[in-house]
Amino acid sequence: MNEIAREEILNICEKWQKELKVNVKRVQIRNMKNKWGSCSTKGVLTLNKELLKLPLRYAEYVIVHELLHMIVPNHGWTFKTLLYAYIPNWEELHEYLENDRKR
Repeated sequence: MNEIAREEILNICEKWQKELKVNVKRVQIRNMKNKWGSCSTKGVLTLNKELLKLPLRYAEYVIVHELLHMIVPNHGWTFKTLLYAYIPNWEELHEYLENDRKR
């Protein structure tokens, strides 16, 4: 695992935890077949190891997306409004990740 990329991702997690005022108990980076990330109700943030190979903006988007689920559990209007506020180009990032997964 690329330790520099891993450290950068952990720093991004720390930054957004503070910004969003959420408490992540643990961050794990591992192989995931169908998702870029997930966040459990117990505060465990899991990120796909493939994010280490991409520019950090994609990891940051996934991190913010997952941490927002600690505030809003669904993808409704409130969730998307917050996502636009924090990551204005989230749709572009999301589209790239969705297309990348299909390759």
